[in-house]
Amino acid sequence: MAVNENVSISEEIIAVISAAIAAMETRPGYRLVVRSMRQLPQASTVWNTTGRLERLSRDLNS
Repeated sequence: MAVNENVSISEEIIAVISAAIAAMETRPGYRLVVRSMRQLPQASTVWNTTGRLERLSRDLNS
């Protein structure tokens, strides 16, 4: 599958992602900066991705 490098991401999506990153708690003296965004091709099924996200969420909240 060819990847189109000129795919645009809507400003609303960029704003939501940036807000989510800004809301993350960072260590004192550190800051997160969004330098670029690009859509990656989906390498695994939605079910696999959902499972990974749920596991990561549990690990971060414990």
